[in-house]
Amino acid sequence: MYNTRISTTISPKHAAILKKHAKEHGTQQKVLELALETFDRKASPEPTLSPEEVFILRVWKEKVGCMIDKELFSVLIKTADLKENEAWFNANKMYMAFGLELLYQKPFKELSLREILDGLVFLSKTGNWFNRYTYSDEGDHYTLWIYHNFGLNGSRYLLIMIENIFNSCGAKYTSSVSEKTLFVKIFK
Repeated sequence: MYNTRISTTISPKHAAILKKHAKEHGTQQKVLELALETFDRKASPEPTLSPEEVFILRVWKEKVGCMIDKELFSVLIKTADLKENEAWFNANKMYMAFGLELLYQKPFKELSLREILDGLVFLSKTGNWFNRYTYSDEGDHYTLWIYHNFGLNGSRYLLIMIENIFNSCGAKYTSSVSEKTLFVKIFK
């Protein structure tokens, strides 16, 4: 490795700054190299955040969410008192709707059924709640599939949450659950 010699003049103001930082970093050469590296880092593009990361930052900023270990979440769901939770969801009908309002930045009542379904898929990916959460358009209805590891009680718990959101928007639906899956047919 070899060094390249440069020669330049700088203003008295910048000479004072260079001198001050040379005391801190040892040499003027070191200060200039650090300054150039910093300048180069700032000039390179910042990595862009995914929509999920942007939403997580918004939830964090609003202080409306919390992180929980997925295994602990599974235990909590499997051992939950479904009657008590169903009563809570019925009393707080807009709980799931709030997440959608935060995502879309508009009132829940203004969301289309498609936006609600897209939003639920987005929120589930962001929260890393399920193994798979998707829906398809079947013409006269949508079919929503949720695959998870929370057991039958977990499916029932998830159904309470899903029914809450579809009841809140006035959608007609049918549903069935098993130990690892939840299927919901939502009519347009």
